[in-house]
Amino acid sequence: MSKRLITKIVTNMPAYMKDPVLLPIVVDTGAPLTIAAQITEQIKLLIVRGSLKPNQPLPPGVHLAKHLGVNHNTVALVYNELINSGYLIGLRGKGTFIADSQSVKQIIARKSFYDLLDQAFRSASQSGLSVSEFSAAAYAQAVLVDRHQINVAFVNFFPDSIDIGSSIQSATGLALVSIDWNTLKNKEAESVQQLLAADLVVTTIKNLWDVAKLADPNKEIIGIDVQPDMQLLSCISPLPRNAKLLFVCKEQISSEAMKEIIEYNVHHVESEAVTLETVQNNKCDLDQFDLIVCSSQVESRLSKYVPQNLKVMTFRIAIDPINLLVLQARLAAVEMEKLM
Repeated sequence: MSKRLITKIVTNMPAYMKDPVLLPIVVDTGAPLTIAAQITEQIKLLIVRGSLKPNQPLPPGVHLAKHLGVNHNTVALVYNELINSGYLIGLRGKGTFIADSQSVKQIIARKSFYDLLDQAFRSASQSGLSVSEFSAAAYAQAVLVDRHQINVAFVNFFPDSIDIGSSIQSATGLALVSIDWNTLKNKEAESVQQLLAADLVVTTIKNLWDVAKLADPNKEIIGIDVQPDMQLLSCISPLPRNAKLLFVCKEQISSEAMKEIIEYNVHHVESEAVTLETVQNNKCDLDQFDLIVCSSQVESRLSKYVPQNLKVMTFRIAIDPINLLVLQARLAAVEMEKLM
């Protein structure tokens, strides 16, 4: 096994790198992963661990390649792929930096997953497994699980800005196939095929029978109730009777959908739904409202138009706890059936 450990990158650094950049990357020419994949995944791991932070510079590709003893085109490929996927940003004449992006925030949020991998590897090492043996065993297990992974489809009746699918995915840990109701209702081929291929179909209770009419009679369909998350409800509930709420999204249909969900759960307030453009064009008197609720898509742009004394909350969805328990139980049962 051939390993090369980098401890210090670049002796003659460009002016924009005032401090040495430490990248403890190991390249193993005998590993089943390509050199490019090894470097890519280790840079991601350093981001997760906090060793590389947003806006922090990376060493020039030619210097990194020299210290690793690899072709500079390999490092260039790694940098380009990480730029395209949102982990890095390249600035002409300045260099390559860790991006302050959604991709970086998402991978940092998965730190618990990397911690779990760390624990698994330490346990495997104590049992005498080498790095290659652990990698092979992990791959074999992943293939086995993926082969029996259940296919769950979510039929979505809400606009894209109300991302119920992500809430279900976060709560269950399973990847979902999201099917837009309008495409299914119009019997578009892709949506119909996704419905037919699903082991389990999830939709809202309100629309369950609409979906059932289009599905195979033997297809299991589970209905869930959605509600605003507790943080948003706890902010709205103490408001006085007839307090005024303003819902803001990029599109009117999304604002109306948010308003409908809140009004279904809270009855003592008055509400109005508008688009971001309406606010930007000063066609809405914000001072008359007690609280603004907006989608995450418009939050940053909306803030510059809102008075400092007016609170803004981001709209987020939660699943009814009882419905979630039923869904999790059925998912476990279906998964067990596939394993047998």
